[in-house]
Amino acid sequence: PATKAKEVAAPATKAKEVAKPVDPLATEKAGVEAAKVKYSATSAATSKAKKAVADANTAYTRADSSAESAEKKVVSSRKSLIAANDKLADAKAKEGANGGNLSALKEVETLASKVGIGKDTLKIAEGELKTAKATKATAGKSLADATSAEATATKAENTAKSSLDSANKKLTDNTQKLAAAEKKAAEQKADAEKKAAAAAKKKAAAEKKAKGIADKKAKEAAKKAKEAAAKKAKEVAEKEKTLKATEQAEKDSVTKAKTLDAEIARQKKELVKMKAN
Repeated sequence: PATKAKEVAAPATKAKEVAKPVDPLATEKAGVEAAKVKYSATSAATSKAKKAVADANTAYTRADSSAESAEKKVVSSRKSLIAANDKLADAKAKEGANGGNLSALKEVETLASKVGIGKDTLKIAEGELKTAKATKATAGKSLADATSAEATATKAENTAKSSLDSANKKLTDNTQKLAAAEKKAAEQKADAEKKAAAAAKKKAAAEKKAKGIADKKAKEAAKKAKEAAAKKAKEVAEKEKTLKATEQAEKDSVTKAKTLDAEIARQKKELVKMKAN
């Protein structure tokens, strides 16, 4: 049972040793740490959003350039086709005028082939332009979405930064208030201790003075009592001496016996009375 009691007491002692004083600024410090975490997260999100905008902008620029090139290609292909059609028309007119000249007929066939190729080229160019425009539109939407997301992330970051600044200011303000309060408390404590020390010193001085007076009075009283006792002892001794002389005189003068007996009786009474007092 004794061992078990020790085992039970041990954790309590350990807990007592581990216990730390409560930090009066714990709430403010926790607020700052939480705000830092939030700000760090929003900053990372903003950086990621900015990179997304940069990537989307690059993709859009590339798509825009491709669309522009495709547009130019369509224009060029259309011009080439128109020119080829014009040449074919001229060749057909020339061939008709020459009454089916073989050379003119071959030129018509060659130009007709070129017109067909031109039509195919234009069709391909228009398909590429359509694809390029669709790609550009998609890239534009992605850029708009990324820009919007960046604005949202930046706003969240600014809000988190404002919260962090507020938390830091609150911690700074309360730290200063705590320091001022602790300083005031220390000054009040020092002042109270100073006053207490002065009061204790004054009390000790008063007690010392009172003791001195009491001691002096006691000595004076003892001296007076001693003097009174000495005086009384002297008076008693003188009475005893007188009594002895009287008794001796009684012995020496028988004739004065009666008178002396009365005197002796009186003096004895006085002596008894003096001794009693």
